[in-house]
Amino acid sequence: MNMKSIAGIIGVVGAIFTAAILGGCEKKSSGSQKKNGIFQTINDPITREQTLYVGGFQWGPPASFNPLAISPAWPVTGNMNLIYEALFGYDQLDGTLKGILGESFNLEGTVLDVVLNKKASWDDGVAVTADDVVYSYELHKKYATHFSNTWNFITDIKKIDPQHIQFILSSENRNPLVLRDIIASVQVLPQHVFGPLEKKAFDEVAAEAGTAPSNADVLMKIREFKNDSLPVGSGPYTLRSYTDNDITLQRIDSYWGNVLHEDISPAPKFIIHRAFESNDKFNQALREGELDISQTFCPKIWEDTAYGVGTWYDHEPYYIPGIIPALLMSVTKKPFSDVAFRVACAHAIDYNKIRTQAMYGYSPELKPGLIVPFGSEKEFFSDEDAAKFGKLYDPKKAKALLKAAGYTWDKSGMLNLRNGKGEPLTFFASCPAGWTDWEATIKIAVEGMRAIGINVKEQFVEYPVWDSNLKNGLFDFTMKTPLPEQSPSLPWSRFDQVMSSHNLVPVGEVMYLNEGRYQNSTADSLLQLIPEHTATVEIKNAYRALNRLFMDEMPIIPLMYRPWFFYQFSTKYWSNFPTEKNPYAPPQCLMVGAGVRGLWGIKPRTVN
Repeated sequence: MNMKSIAGIIGVVGAIFTAAILGGCEKKSSGSQKKNGIFQTINDPITREQTLYVGGFQWGPPASFNPLAISPAWPVTGNMNLIYEALFGYDQLDGTLKGILGESFNLEGTVLDVVLNKKASWDDGVAVTADDVVYSYELHKKYATHFSNTWNFITDIKKIDPQHIQFILSSENRNPLVLRDIIASVQVLPQHVFGPLEKKAFDEVAAEAGTAPSNADVLMKIREFKNDSLPVGSGPYTLRSYTDNDITLQRIDSYWGNVLHEDISPAPKFIIHRAFESNDKFNQALREGELDISQTFCPKIWEDTAYGVGTWYDHEPYYIPGIIPALLMSVTKKPFSDVAFRVACAHAIDYNKIRTQAMYGYSPELKPGLIVPFGSEKEFFSDEDAAKFGKLYDPKKAKALLKAAGYTWDKSGMLNLRNGKGEPLTFFASCPAGWTDWEATIKIAVEGMRAIGINVKEQFVEYPVWDSNLKNGLFDFTMKTPLPEQSPSLPWSRFDQVMSSHNLVPVGEVMYLNEGRYQNSTADSLLQLIPEHTATVEIKNAYRALNRLFMDEMPIIPLMYRPWFFYQFSTKYWSNFPTEKNPYAPPQCLMVGAGVRGLWGIKPRTVN
């Protein structure tokens, strides 16, 4: 749900660290025309028939459009291919990678060859070359960013010629699975823009400190730049303006990638992301045609067909399930460091109630473990191991586990858990306010845990607060979807997000995965072993061992199977959306991964 973003600079960098405090006013991208003549004018009138309104990707006011920011705003992210683009885009329908900036790739041993599309260019007319790719990836090696984990799996990236790059895989941590994720997620940035920005940041920090600055200090300075004025990207759109509630993109008619679509531009001239305070407000806007695409949870979606709302399937389950939202626990502190306590919590939750009441039947029945038991992951799921674990919802077993571990209850039925001052401990289970499906799930989880004596309360907070607390490990229980995308490396990458102790930092420092700070050497060994296997039997056995360990240790509590996207659309102003019956693009909301090609397929309706 949470998306990332940025906006770039043109030519030389000047006054780049000036911050704009937005309030409720509109911030417009400065200037009226780019070097390559993208706009006739930045003030082209916005008409409804030319505008695609989207929602559900940006929660809270946009703070920064810098791709190196901790939490950039929509639409700059490795999977959003609107302003910046990745080399390839993942297609959830067939599990393949479709070419974007990259034309082809081939893996031989420890070398991955990537060939760029010769037509690729930045929207200021400068060609996209291997230099940009190498520079972009090396940024994440030099600085601690969202994609620094990339360098756990590659040791070098080389320019062979202007359109040819080689990735050298780590011989010790060779992982062809995750490499496909990497080339489909890391944004390629223009070196001629970010190089001067980086140098200016270095020089300013050095002048202030009087000595050579650390990379961390340079990154902090780079992050001061909001990058919100006519970004130089390679994608089909650029940032036009934004407020606390709206982010407006304008089409780049000279977009190089139109050659991949018979030299036709994307149908919408403008894309506007609208923000509302809750899922209910988003859903009302979709029904009324104020939104054309929404990625928010909508109860009883089948009732909205009368308003012209559609989904991928026109029947149950309406969406394609594939990810696992979970309840994270801060396992470095008591009692969450106790395995018996964690497993007891898992047995206390009524998952069928979550499936039917919080998810309205959009989720199949949950089974034990961290592997989705259908689709491309089905071959790695063991029914035998799930049966040995037993029922997921089993309050009697939960209490028996707690009793065997030495826990006792007071007269009110709550566990005797106290802090250093002898005061009863109260825990909180949090999620972003307004995410109604998550709020309903938290309420059911809290109800179940309180029934076995755990003094836990619901806590619904603003998205930026939740996001900051999550990344810094400042929570008791909190909801998150480990690996909220479907990708070629599943289920390995989901386990890695939850159980890998690589790059572990203390609570209070930012982490982008394993926020509960779980550590287990056996898990680390299995995570390293699985990608090295080539025989199917060996891979299955390794996944079984890893999933059994997960069930034994319960570092997080899976809650449901959820769609990657709640892809739903209004046909009031636009038609020909991708669907099961018209699958010319995957249901990735016309902007994520290979789903972006849907922008060339939708058609405007005549507005009376």
